[in-house]
Amino acid sequence: MSRGDRRSHAWLARKKGDSGEPFLPKTGQLYLVNTIIYSFGHDPAADRPAVVVTVPPDPASRSPIQLVTRTSKRVAGVPHPADLSLKCDRAGVFSDLVSVEQQLWTPENVEYIGDLPDLYLELVLGRFT
Repeated sequence: MSRGDRRSHAWLARKKGDSGEPFLPKTGQLYLVNTIIYSFGHDPAADRPAVVVTVPPDPASRSPIQLVTRTSKRVAGVPHPADLSLKCDRAGVFSDLVSVEQQLWTPENVEYIGDLPDLYLELVLGRFT
């Protein structure tokens, strides 16, 4: 369903990849993330682009992975233009700092979509870290 020319969010997240072991991403990487792993069902989207801003020092650490999620709504945050190479087909805003437990960062929950350009990464890190 859609409202006018805007797409509505998918109700269910699609599996991103095969089942696999948890892994640590790198700061600045952009992923399409199953929102249930950080919002426990409170995010209206099933999947959302998010940039990694903090990575635990090693897999044995219990520290979470921190992300800043991207929305196409008009909210406060770091503006980012549409970028089809990053699967971001509309202008958006990096707006919410969220945390993900390491054991949930698996290929079936996250899909790597590219590296956020340095200009935007610096702005995101400056605002959220």
